[in-house]
Parts: sequence; C-alpha cells; structure tokens
Amino acid sequence: MPRRFATVRNLIYWEYAKIISGSAIGDRLNFKFVNFTFRKLVEGKISPSAILTENKQLFMLGDVCAYCGTTGSLQWEHIIPVSLGGPDNIDNMVRACAPCNLTKGALDPYQWSIGAGRGDSIPRLVLGKFLKVVFEEYSARELLDSTEYMRRNAIERVSLSAIFLDHSAPASS
Repeated sequence: MPRRFATVRNLIYWEYAKIISGSAIGDRLNFKFVNFTFRKLVEGKISPSAILTENKQLFMLGDVCAYCGTTGSLQWEHIIPVSLGGPDNIDNMVRACAPCNLTKGALDPYQWSIGAGRGDSIPRLVLGKFLKVVFEEYSARELLDSTEYMRRNAIERVSLSAIFLDHSAPASS
C-alpha cells in the first residue's frame, strides 16, 4: 500500500528525500535514510536544491539522453508535456533520444516509468526537475499545504502533474 501524505508538500518532500538518498548512499529505497531525510526537509533543517542545479547538470550532461543515456541525435523533451499543461521553458525540458521521447509521449515521468514497469528508476535529473516544477506550481496556487486539496483530489506521485490541468484550483501567475 502506498504511503499517504497530508499535503502535497509532504509528498514532494518524500519523493525528493528518495533522490537525496540515491545520491548520498546509492539507494533511493533505503527507507531508513529516506525517512531521516524527509524529516529534515519537513523540519526545514535542509531544503531541496534550486532548479538551477538541474539546469547546470543538463548543460554538463551534454548530448546524452536524460532517460536512457544514449548519445547521438537528440530532441528537446518536455518533462511535463505541454499537452498536459506543462510549462514551455528550460526548467521543464531535457534532451531525449527519439525512442524515449516517443515512448514517453504525453506522460509525466512517473506515469511513464510506472506504466513501463520501471518503478523508481526515473533518472535523477528528470525527477529533480519534475519535482521542482510541480512544487513551484502548487506553491504559486497556494496549495502546497492544503490538506483539503490533498484529500479532495487524492494526489499521489502519478497525479502530481494534474495540477497543470486543474482549472478549479487558483491559477498561477
């Protein structure tokens, strides 16, 4: 059974704690470390890095597919597809090979990865950018800490990007 969270902020912090765990100890699913990191994020003792970190990583990665690591002919790919309301800016983009871009299609990284049986294997660059873009959108709509919004919409990691199509929620400016 998936873990339940009272707010979108906590859900995003949990997913971000898994990224930190993967970077620090090489295991995103070491839940002892993830829990420790999650508590530090919630308590404000640590904070997620700025989107600038991922954009620098994107630049340093060069001509490598952000999803599979192949080199060669690459395309710009929207992490949260524009068709799902995702922003058309560098914070929401990575370089991807044609096969990855085609198979991902109009899905966000969680929908694509889980649907393909990959589970928690979303590359760090992609997941970091995704979490920061959705965090910014929920924050702009003042919904990060709304227990009512979380309860009413049953937000899970595979539905985080739905905020971009939610016209009933206050729009970001």
